[in-house]
Order: sequence, then C-alpha cells, then structure tokens
Amino acid sequence: MTVRGPNLCLAGSTFGPRTIPAWREAVAPFWDVEIRREDTPDFRGRSDVYHLGNAIIGLTAASGLRNERSRGLVARMGVDHVAAQIRTEGRALLRAAGRETPMNPGDIALLDLAQPLSLDSTDYRAITVIIPRGLFPEGGARLDEAHGTVLRGAEPFGRLVGDHLRSLGETIPHLSPAEARAAAQATAVLLSAAGAVIGAGRPGQSSERAPVFLAIRSHIDAEIGSAELGVDQICHRFGVSRSGLYRLFAPLGGVVEYIRRRRLARAYRDLGEAGGRAARISEIAYRYGYGSPASFTTAFRLEFGVSPAEVRAGARAEGAPADRPGPSEPPAGDWDEFYDWVLMLDA
Repeated sequence: MTVRGPNLCLAGSTFGPRTIPAWREAVAPFWDVEIRREDTPDFRGRSDVYHLGNAIIGLTAASGLRNERSRGLVARMGVDHVAAQIRTEGRALLRAAGRETPMNPGDIALLDLAQPLSLDSTDYRAITVIIPRGLFPEGGARLDEAHGTVLRGAEPFGRLVGDHLRSLGETIPHLSPAEARAAAQATAVLLSAAGAVIGAGRPGQSSERAPVFLAIRSHIDAEIGSAELGVDQICHRFGVSRSGLYRLFAPLGGVVEYIRRRRLARAYRDLGEAGGRAARISEIAYRYGYGSPASFTTAFRLEFGVSPAEVRAGARAEGAPADRPGPSEPPAGDWDEFYDWVLMLDA
C-alpha cells in the first residue's frame, strides 16, 4: 500500500496466470471474477483504490473478464452501497434488473450493490465510486429503480456526470480529507439527481413518498424475523393502503418479493456464522417463516444456487465474514484489508 497525501491508497498489479487468484481475492468484497482460459496467460490488471471516509474511489485497468454479483455474494457480504462506474476505455455488457445493456467508452452505469448484476468486459479502464446509501438525499430511494441503468456519455446529462467522475478520478490523490469528503457528498447529490431524471415518467414512488418508503424498508429489516411481518401489518403500522404499498415497492419486484429476498439473505448470513453460536438449519428455517426445513432448502437453493447445508459447511471450514469485527482505525494496509475499508464507510 502507498499513502498519497492524507488519503489512503491501495495499489496492486497482476501479471500472468499466477497472480489471477490474487486479483480475485482483491475484488472479493464486490465481485466474483471469471477470466476466460484463453485469456489467462496474458491477463493484466491494476487498481488504485482511495478510501475517503464516506466513499471509495477505484481507478481500475484490466484485461477482459466477467465481474458478477450473484445473490449469494450479495447476501454473504452484506454490503448495501450504491456504485457508479464510468468506462473510460473498453466496452461491456451489463446484466441487471432483468435487462441487458451494452456500455461504450464514456457511458456510466448506476448500480445498487444490494441487488445482483454482472458485467462482461473487454480490456478496459474504469473509474468507480462506491457510496453508502445514507449519504444520498432521501437515502438513495431514487436510485432503487435506476439499478442497472446506463447513462450515455454521448448525451448531455451523461456527459455532465461523466465529466464529474473523470475529474474526481484525476483530482482525488491531491485533495485534503475535508475536500475529499465534500467531493463525495457532491457526487452523491449528482447521482441522486441522475436517479430522479431516470425515474421521471416511470411508475414508482414519488419523491415526496420517499421518506415513507425508507421508513418501511427500515421496519422490514428490523422485523425480518417476526412472524407478524407482512402486507397487512405494514399497512396498519404506516397508514398506507395495500395499493399504495404495492406502488412503493414496484421497482423492487413488489413488497412480498422484497420481504422474501431479505429473509433469505438474512438466513444466508446466519448460516455463515461459524462456531458454537451457529443455529441449526431447521431453526433458521422456522425463524424466517418457513414451515419445514425442506421448503426452506428448496427456496434457498432456487435463490442462491447452493443448499443451506453447503453454506454451513463452507462457514465451518473457512470462518464467517460476518464474524469479522469492524476496525476502529483505518487498516494498516494491503488488499487483505479491503473488506474492512468497505465496512468503514460512513455517511
């Protein structure tokens, strides 16, 4: 690791097949990486990553590869941030929210890291900013339905956002901590505005309803293990109609689907707890509303592609990310500490 001014910077390069595992490990908090066998001998990659306290900026160049955030990775890592990535060189195919969208140089992808996605890339250079949801106006509610959307660099608003991200990438090594945090805050405001532009004219929650939407999401997370949690309970608790509740959650696939996914994601993390505190699979199944371990196993496998027993076995063998304590000071510094950097983001 190198330190440039007041901002922490992780820098690393990989050359050839022996170092591909190191590259995979470096990006593990965010991506599962697949590199074609024929590309392995010539693989190259470099990433300079800056932690600003309230955001992370990554300047990356790599050979062609596939980055994926599966439902399993989303649940396992528990990272609930928003990202924007501009491709300064190279092309990609983005798969997210049931859509396939090509990306060209200058295009910007808006990504909700709490939802699955994948990127198939040619050789590329990119600037990525990762911001905790709490830093955004209205908690990032405007960006939920924008997940997987690409702002075109050839269009006026896309060019405006792209110029900002490129400028951020160029200047971030030279900013003071206070300046860097202010720049991240300004970026969050701009990206939130982009989400509002994208959502204009689409069915979904209006901006004045966003505080209710965020409160309901927080309530769902707090009561995720309660048998009482459901549409009727939420409507009574927040004074909204069933049709109004359905409209609020339409961009996320509906409120029932949202609760189902959140319960399964929480179950995945519970299964990842190693040691004596780990609950039995049947206990976790009943905890999250399943009538039997068999029905829980079926739903879990459909969601994540693995069984609860396989997740439990992996946790026992490797230990659980959820057990890792958050550091009280910035990590001293290499790629092994990157996950701690992610957890340290604040709003």
